[in-house]
Amino acid sequence: MALTVDKLINDDRFCGDNVYQFLAYLPFGLLLLVVRTLLALVLWVASIILPNKSAVRQMLSTLACWTFGVYVKTKGTRDPRCSVMVGNYVSCLDSLAASHVLGTISLRKWKVPPFFASTLGIRNAAQFVRKQHFADCPSKPVLLQPEGGPTNGRGLLKFTDWPFPIGNRVQPVAITVERLFTNVTVHRPTDARDKFPWSDALWFLCTPVTVFSVQLLPAVERHDDDDAAFTHKLRSTIAEALHVELTSYKWEELNRCGLGVRRAAAPDLLRLARQVKEVLPAVPINDIVRDLASTRSVDVTITNLLEGRAPYTPETQPPPPAATQPRYVTPVPTGVFPKSAKERQLSFQERKAQMIADARRKYIEKHGLNIALNNC
Repeated sequence: MALTVDKLINDDRFCGDNVYQFLAYLPFGLLLLVVRTLLALVLWVASIILPNKSAVRQMLSTLACWTFGVYVKTKGTRDPRCSVMVGNYVSCLDSLAASHVLGTISLRKWKVPPFFASTLGIRNAAQFVRKQHFADCPSKPVLLQPEGGPTNGRGLLKFTDWPFPIGNRVQPVAITVERLFTNVTVHRPTDARDKFPWSDALWFLCTPVTVFSVQLLPAVERHDDDDAAFTHKLRSTIAEALHVELTSYKWEELNRCGLGVRRAAAPDLLRLARQVKEVLPAVPINDIVRDLASTRSVDVTITNLLEGRAPYTPETQPPPPAATQPRYVTPVPTGVFPKSAKERQLSFQERKAQMIADARRKYIEKHGLNIALNNC
């Protein structure tokens, strides 16, 4: 089943199973926040007074990782022939993780202090000149994250944010992130590409450690592909390495649609749930609402309930009078999935025909139409 918008974004910061563990850790987290804030001041002063040398930049990168509690694991080998890397987008500190282990420069449109951008390995995309960069420092590859904005890592957005035409040989990078207790990225109405998400960065400071995994994939060559085909090849390579789906969403659509879903969730879900309840009266309303929150579709939710993908405990229904005993009864899912495609298709068609006949019978009884039920 295709991912819906609400599956690609995190609304809430807390993600742990046990809230008491998080509350027990909170005093230590606040102490860690104070210590790392002081360390950030040291980092700021050092970035101003120290010369711009490669050894100094590496030291500042290490100090920045300590400040934000970032630990980076790498897998794979960097291709020295690739001056451009393309990766997915999962957090505001992807650039720091990649810069620390790969020495990359990440392009952003954020309006942040120069020392902060330099420490995180960020270059402003609007002021970036590709030819000049490769003439000055050809050993530092550029990391592009053309999704345009972060997701929770469950799917890959469309690649739309290209600051310049990419070359004929590009190395894909698959980035994942793990953390205890809290989600790394949370979407808000004020999210924008040119604003650094300071609230997300603040949670790095009070979290014991955030583990980034950077997987370097084999380089992809363009050959005779046009830009669209080459982009699709890069997306497919990264999605396959991450074991996630390719989605048709752009980041702007994700942000806008995600906010719309959250605002309209309550009234819309109840209206849709009532429609499902009319077809499947034995299913508890809470189970219907829970599945509708992810599908946003009456048909898909009915199918999930019938197929057993959305488990529930049937409500006991009083037997109707003999005169009004329905000819068709909606089956309760058995949990047995047919082995062959032919059996699955037949099973689906039988259920579909039975549901249509049952709905027709209810309509005839409700409006008192003089139509024989045997024709249903």
